[in-house]
Amino acid sequence: MAPGPHCAASERSLRHEDTMTAPALPFPTVPGAVPLLGHLPHMARSPLAFFRRLPSHGPVVRLRVARRDVLAVTSPRLAHRIHVDDQHLFDKGGPLSESMKDTLGDNLVTCPAGEHARQRPLMNPAFHSSRMPAYSDVIREAAVEVATSWKPGQTVRLDREAHRLAALAVTRSLVSAPAAADAASVLASGLDDISQGIYVRSLFPGQLFAKLPLPVNRRYERQMARTRQAINRVTVQYRAAGEDFGDVLSKVVPACEEEANPQQAVHDQVLGMVFGGVETTAAALVWTLRLIDQYQVAGDLHQELRDVLGGSLPAHENIDRLDYMRRVVTEALRLHPPAWLGTRISTAPVPWTEGTIPPETAVVFSPYALNRDPDLFENPDRFDPDRWNRENVTPEQRRYFFPFGAGTRKCIGHTFAMNELILALAVILTSWDLRHHSSPTARHTPRFIMGPPPTPVTVQPR
Repeated sequence: MAPGPHCAASERSLRHEDTMTAPALPFPTVPGAVPLLGHLPHMARSPLAFFRRLPSHGPVVRLRVARRDVLAVTSPRLAHRIHVDDQHLFDKGGPLSESMKDTLGDNLVTCPAGEHARQRPLMNPAFHSSRMPAYSDVIREAAVEVATSWKPGQTVRLDREAHRLAALAVTRSLVSAPAAADAASVLASGLDDISQGIYVRSLFPGQLFAKLPLPVNRRYERQMARTRQAINRVTVQYRAAGEDFGDVLSKVVPACEEEANPQQAVHDQVLGMVFGGVETTAAALVWTLRLIDQYQVAGDLHQELRDVLGGSLPAHENIDRLDYMRRVVTEALRLHPPAWLGTRISTAPVPWTEGTIPPETAVVFSPYALNRDPDLFENPDRFDPDRWNRENVTPEQRRYFFPFGAGTRKCIGHTFAMNELILALAVILTSWDLRHHSSPTARHTPRFIMGPPPTPVTVQPR
């Protein structure tokens, strides 16, 4: 769900200093660029509002990002073409991607198209439908562990608790062998410092900042070292056991055996899955709970949970019957997509009727803005789960709304993530009433993902 890097030729193009002499792109330029910085001040001050204003200038517009020319695609139809119809003309890459390659290594999140075509079939068995029931058990247990740690009348930070829940669910699904339980704990505990380090390094690319003896760098390096050691230990154990423990790593380890450096390959894939799976799901969980409170739909959800679960904890076989819950989650993902900004690099001329995109051009698009296109969604800022009723949803809405990406690069864990959100919500809502303290319209925090603001709630048992 997070944007990844690109091929070497594209990277050279993006990092080239003298872009001022490049031919002008045949698309309208968004007004308001300032010398040297271009549109960066506007994007930094209010990025979500900035991208929502872009459609008024055209379906494809030219931005100035410091010394680079970047195209922004503002049309859901053209964004779909990038992901599906013309995906062979675009590769992962762009301004947000370079630091992720340096820190997360070579994995499904970060690799270019050619390498992705080789890696994806190797990783697919880890997310086969036959493995989902066991993963659902792990997710439910993680949600119960977090929810039962709360005390009646306690005020908890929902954003922190959701992160803890997602970290437990992902890392324990990744590593479940009893002898390797400590590895899952290490992976979960280090994620905050690693994520912060990656984000800060993306703001200050290059090696100089990374070498400064700053607290953020020290914490990042310390946690990366602990994570690498934990992955190395558990990989040795899994390789020696030669046994399928029903977890993700049981499929990842043998899939990486033919790599030039199998140990490094496992490390990179694990980092990609943890980074791509925890932050995004935690953010989506909090946004969904905030919207449930803001639009007062908890009553309908409680009724569905009573009808389907009858007072029991949710299980994998209940997921498909929680139809209203799924629609609530889908609508929350439309309004608050964790992956709020994506980037690509054109690998050849792209001949659209709107104009031809030259090769090695950085292209950005914002799912946050695309999902609020008034031509696609009536009253686009309104939270309305019923818009996803079978009788209401249109073919265009299904086609042009893709919260987990689309085409060959659709998130490999999309089913896992949806199951996790539904099961976690079911556990929390059947156990607790949440009284929110903060304003439901609090500001977004867009970084690599669109994180929620601090969300304190007081919990009372149902």
